[in-house]
Parts: sequence; structure tokens; C-alpha cells
Amino acid sequence: VERLVELIGGVSREGSVLCTRAYQMAVGCIDADAAQLRWTVRAEGINGISGDEEIVAGADANGVITAWKRDGGSVAWTSNRLKYRKLSQPLVLGRSVIFGDGNGTVHMLSKKDGSPLNRFATNSSGISVAPVVAGNTMVVQTNDGAVFGFQPE
Repeated sequence: VERLVELIGGVSREGSVLCTRAYQMAVGCIDADAAQLRWTVRAEGINGISGDEEIVAGADANGVITAWKRDGGSVAWTSNRLKYRKLSQPLVLGRSVIFGDGNGTVHMLSKKDGSPLNRFATNSSGISVAPVVAGNTMVVQTNDGAVFGFQPE
């Protein structure tokens, strides 16, 4: 064994293809049916990733966000806009990539190019877990246990 690394939460599954992050090492996808590595890229993050049929997205430990094309792993876009914000694991939902930050703000970025779409304030305790979806509500939990739900109009 040359090296052992931990896989961290936030697996993205589309069909038989699973994508995940190895702690402070890489992001990659495998085809579980074929037992074959699809792609892997160096990415020094500490939180999991999220994805859909088009992209897989995550943030490095310093807050630089990268979205990779699910098919092949090439970079779709990167953003330094939220650098040093202590970002949560993302949620890829519809046309958005959504992160919580260490100040308690929820950021919605365009899945297409990483441009800002919207942001919401919660409280100042910060958000360190991935947003989730329940029905038609996006739910975030802050570090002090408060729960916030946001619904599209």
C-alpha cells in the first residue's frame, strides 16, 4: 500500500457513475458497474462535493470553487469570489451551485459559469454542512442549530 486517504461525504451518483473527494487530495469519478476509474483531478478540499448529470462541484480548503464536467473531468469553471469564506459542502440544484459560509450566508452561483445568482442571510454562527432539499424547500442548518428554509417564488 503506497498511500491511504479518506473519502469524505458528498458522493454524487448518476446511474452507475459515482464521484467523490479524497480528503485534501483529489476529486474523481468511477463507473461502479465496470469497476473502472473514469477520471481524477488534484483538488485539495476538506468538504465533500455535489453534482448532477452535467457537473461535479466543490471548494478547495481556501474557498476556491471548481466545477468539473462530469464527462471527463475537465474544468467547466472556477471562481475565487468566495475565497477564504469557510465554505460548506455544496448542493447542485437546478441551475445553481449552493454553498453556505462561515458567516451564515447562503450563496447561489450559476451552474453554467459560477456567476452569482442570489444570496440569503441566516445567522452569524456559520454554516458548515451542505444545504439539502426537502420537497420544494432548500434547507440549511447553522452551526448553532438554527434551521432555515428557502422556497423559490
